[in-house]
Amino acid sequence: MAGADGHAGTPRLSGAGTKAGPRAKTAPARRSGGGRKPQAAPRGVRWWAVGAVVAAVLIGLPLAHAFLGELGAVLLGTFLGGFALGRGTAK
Repeated sequence: MAGADGHAGTPRLSGAGTKAGPRAKTAPARRSGGGRKPQAAPRGVRWWAVGAVVAAVLIGLPLAHAFLGELGAVLLGTFLGGFALGRGTAK
């Protein structure tokens, strides 16, 4: 047989069907302030970095080729280029 609320077989707890009294108002959630700060606008081109890359290619690679040979210059350039790229794009 169905209970007063129409559900069969569910026991009713005392006071479960009555309305509760007025609820106390809770304060609105506050922001903790621990979020990320807004980032500044990106700066323009860093010309010293551009000059360093140009100097490394035009001066550094021929010197590395003279001292280390072709394979050494390619490996050194690849290693240093990857390191510079990783540092430049690190967050």
